[in-house]
Amino acid sequence: MSDRLAIIAGTGELPQQIAAANPGALYVSIKGVDVTVPDGSEHVAASYEKLGALFKTMRGAGVARVVFAGKVDRPKLNPLRMDRVTMGLFPRVKAVLGKGDDALLRLVAEVFEEQGFVVVAATDVASTLAIEASHSGRTLSAQDRADANRGWQLLTVLAGEDIAQGVVIAGGQCLGVECIQGTDALLRFVGQTPEHLKQGARGVFVKRPKPGQDGRMDIPTIGPDTVRAVADAGLGGIVLQEGVIVLERAEIERLLTMHDLFLDVRGDSV
Repeated sequence: MSDRLAIIAGTGELPQQIAAANPGALYVSIKGVDVTVPDGSEHVAASYEKLGALFKTMRGAGVARVVFAGKVDRPKLNPLRMDRVTMGLFPRVKAVLGKGDDALLRLVAEVFEEQGFVVVAATDVASTLAIEASHSGRTLSAQDRADANRGWQLLTVLAGEDIAQGVVIAGGQCLGVECIQGTDALLRFVGQTPEHLKQGARGVFVKRPKPGQDGRMDIPTIGPDTVRAVADAGLGGIVLQEGVIVLERAEIERLLTMHDLFLDVRGDSV
């Protein structure tokens, strides 16, 4: 029986990293999402409104497992363009569109499983991507540590609302919470903060999974662009939970040194 993997690709480097680790995978792009198809990958272009066609194509290609990777914006669905399968799913999709990302992603996983596919996490098919508890870059000051702890606690408080994976704290003050606009928007906003509001601190970006979220569908991910954005925002470092995906680690180490930043990775029991 075939155990072939399909990569439902969003933007960013993660889908390509997974394709490199799984050279026989089917690479699936979605209409309206700008992706780069790796050289040598078998590629299928799909549409949110034509899920029935996608499921049929995947079965014909021997796909048994599916991984979702990369950033994808919430879809704009046009019922007039939907095939029969998608139209049947539309009431369920509409019911969760006003809820948090985790609710929508859980539904997506549920739908693919109902069609007979096994949904797996990115770290299940590219295990080296997940970072372990560790420390890189400069040493945290007492203020850095206090800000990191406050950010960690704030994300725990917000967990039940299915809102955020990231927050920025400086001098004990919350400078911003990552919402549906994403990490880049949060860090751009924080970069506009007047220095006097930081209480003399550089500030810390804290990112971790929401407790209880479906880790198959949305593992927090950072790469060199995140580090550059943290530096551009004038912050002092990044705190992650172990298991978060970290791309291009050698380049990240270089950037940490260049910008005098730290990367502190904590165990999930902290």
